[in-house]
Amino acid sequence: MAARPLLLVPMAPLLVLVLLSRVPPAAPASFLEPLEDLFPKLGTANATTSSSPAPANSSSTPAPSSSAKSPGPAPSAAAPPPAAVDSAKQKEKQQEKALDDAAREWGRAKGVVSPTNFTGSYKGMAREFVTAHNVVRARYGVPPLRWDKKVARHARRWATAIRRNCKLQHSGNPYGESIFLSNNNWNATAKEAVDFWCTEEKIYDKQTGNCTDGKPFAECGHFALLVSKGYQRVGCARVECVHGGVFVSCNYAA
Repeated sequence: MAARPLLLVPMAPLLVLVLLSRVPPAAPASFLEPLEDLFPKLGTANATTSSSPAPANSSSTPAPSSSAKSPGPAPSAAAPPPAAVDSAKQKEKQQEKALDDAAREWGRAKGVVSPTNFTGSYKGMAREFVTAHNVVRARYGVPPLRWDKKVARHARRWATAIRRNCKLQHSGNPYGESIFLSNNNWNATAKEAVDFWCTEEKIYDKQTGNCTDGKPFAECGHFALLVSKGYQRVGCARVECVHGGVFVSCNYAA
């Protein structure tokens, strides 16, 4: 009987089969990348993923491809398009105008007039807030405060939001906050608000930073914030309430 010729099997495919047989079913694509270097023709191609653009008002972002060798920085949420920003600003202006119109109607009925034409702000107001604070702080040997526009914007947002039905309510923002509310006309000034908070000085304990005689902090807290050495910045807002009165919010930051 003639000898059967030996069947020669190329070693490269066998080696690939052996290696692939040991790949777990859920192995990521990056697990196979070393094989591409050894056998380019037999290597697997990187998978790509595609996704439709997220809506402008959505915070979701496409997931990165599982074949990425190293994760990059997390993508940020898509910014709203300029048209959406302009629309929001336009809506805000319309709401403010509606409040102004309602306030004018109330003013005509009561015989009172807005000294700021309902902007709430007047020339030198920011300086008046800062000076009124720092005169008191100097008596306590505390460094002066400086005006901060970012902090003032937070105060302004809350004051504007509460303007329709003004009441003594805190915003819950991350800053220290003192609020003030006058009645009837729209003439209350920045200094009047600070002077009112200073009426709490008589029950403020300089040594402890708390109220005297075990009184709750709410009774002297406005003055405590005013002279606190933990704050270096201040930002305030003043608005004229639709049905009379002035609402003031001052925010404090380190």
